[in-house]
Amino acid sequence: MKTSESETKLEGLGNRLLTVIHHLHITQSECARRLKSSPGFISDVVRGKKNPGADFLFGLREAFGVSIDWLLSGDGVMFGGHGIDLELLRSIRLKVAVARAAIADNNPTANTLLCLIRDGQLSEATGDPEIVSFLDQITDHVDDFELVTELYNGHIQTADPVLQHQNLLAAAVTHFQAHKSIDKIAALAWLTLHS
Repeated sequence: MKTSESETKLEGLGNRLLTVIHHLHITQSECARRLKSSPGFISDVVRGKKNPGADFLFGLREAFGVSIDWLLSGDGVMFGGHGIDLELLRSIRLKVAVARAAIADNNPTANTLLCLIRDGQLSEATGDPEIVSFLDQITDHVDDFELVTELYNGHIQTADPVLQHQNLLAAAVTHFQAHKSIDKIAALAWLTLHS
């Protein structure tokens, strides 16, 4: 018996659902709870024993932002639509550049801007000529492409745009803080004291 292309693509649905669950760092039981489904049904879908219906697929999209096209066929991206959200990508690139300038380069203007962004007071920056000049001059750092891509792919599923931007900024800041030079003796002493 010959298998159609659509049947072949559907065979991967269980693996793609499992990928979503792992990406979200939740269990199959937690996924079932959020979708108001049973853990057994989630397990059956993951194992390829059952195919979900429209309500289940819609629930995945609403609860987690999963692309139904991707889930069913593997086409497109896991979260969101088919295309790249250029505004989000540009925003992430700028947040990463500001975080790098504030943390890695210890730029006081970038640090001020970082605080304004984090505190939701970005409107206060529009009239500050120092911040405007800084933003006109800021450029991407070639080493940050992987970080920008990772942040974009990791946070696109967040449905709340305010939370999404807060998470992105916090992740960019944490990245540069983690890569900042440290007093290694003090870090080792901290590990000894806290273990």
